[in-house]
Amino acid sequence: MKQSKQSQLIHIWEDYEFYLSIPKTFIGSNKPYVYFYYLNPKTNKTERIRKYLGKNEGNIKQIKLEAKKLILDLVSLLNEDWNPLTNEQNELTIDQNSSIEDCMNYWISRREESVINGSIAKKTLKNNKILISHFSSFLYNKSLRYVKPKSISHIQIKEFLDTKAFERNWGKVSYNTYLIDVKTFFNYLKDLKIIKENPCDRVVKKNIRNDSTRFKVFEKQELLEVSTLLSSDHHFFGLHIAAKFLFKYNIRPLELTRLQIRDVDLKAEILVIPYTKTKNGNEARFILDTEMIHLLRLLMGDHPNDWYIFGGRNKPAPTQVCSDYFGQNWRYFKSKYSLPNHLKMYALKHTSNYYDIQSGASYEEIRQRNRHSSLQVTTLYIKERLFKNQIKPSNSNLF
Repeated sequence: MKQSKQSQLIHIWEDYEFYLSIPKTFIGSNKPYVYFYYLNPKTNKTERIRKYLGKNEGNIKQIKLEAKKLILDLVSLLNEDWNPLTNEQNELTIDQNSSIEDCMNYWISRREESVINGSIAKKTLKNNKILISHFSSFLYNKSLRYVKPKSISHIQIKEFLDTKAFERNWGKVSYNTYLIDVKTFFNYLKDLKIIKENPCDRVVKKNIRNDSTRFKVFEKQELLEVSTLLSSDHHFFGLHIAAKFLFKYNIRPLELTRLQIRDVDLKAEILVIPYTKTKNGNEARFILDTEMIHLLRLLMGDHPNDWYIFGGRNKPAPTQVCSDYFGQNWRYFKSKYSLPNHLKMYALKHTSNYYDIQSGASYEEIRQRNRHSSLQVTTLYIKERLFKNQIKPSNSNLF
């Protein structure tokens, strides 16, 4: 039977906290030990390091004295870049005197190792590389590539995000996503004690909660115009099909980027999205109508089953497109036809919900199609348009 232990913090050195764990009884193999947490440079995850002490015949005072002596030895080793996981000296290639450029390259190399050992996904690494490419370009233009990381301030981080948001027409969500990714990079440098503070901590995220265009429903005339333009321009054939999926089945753009030909059974007229590809982690099954079967048949052709349906250039591909692929295509489509900015692609999902409710569909039916966890979430997405409805009188004549 496991014995409960009592742990207490007995020493702090830099970012390390050393704890002493003493078992309530010293029966059998129960021993006191010192532990602390160490960042594994290969996995970017902290791991608990234990160092056992002698039982000292249960004398708590002697155990604490031995623990303090052990901790002093550990601090001395850690101060010399000792790696307790390998019991060897770390082969650090960056330090407090390294340039921000060297630190970025080092971080990417560590992230590549993390992909190999399964700690992060390939898609995460791809996004990290895109971020570093943008950030490196910004630093180059500002002559900051060779400064020390501690010289980068929150003002420069905000300027980078604002500049790129303007250049690449980022929305608020993309802005916040890049801010989070930059923060991850600087947190890594902080864990390695190359910087003391993360400059991103002082950069405020964009508030999208009350964004008036975030869930703005398309007017019927706007829907007709967009649908006509997409269907008549073969350059946007893939985007047209994706928009149809979004409007008809409420399948999210990110989920669409993950679809593979094997997920579609044209004979059974069904699309099955595995739980590994959905937002909520549950399998989703969709009955395909005649129009979608025809469009998918044209798009998929006779490509291999493991190819991704939306692979770019209106045809399948062996590799998955980036998460913002449809967002980029939609922005280009709007720019080409000078469409108003408030027409967001994702709003097609909420537009179909609103008009279905107007036509008599129940909120529960809409919730199920959207795969929302509650009716409250469903209502949130279309409440702005519902507030604009004209209030009609009751049909009751009882009073």
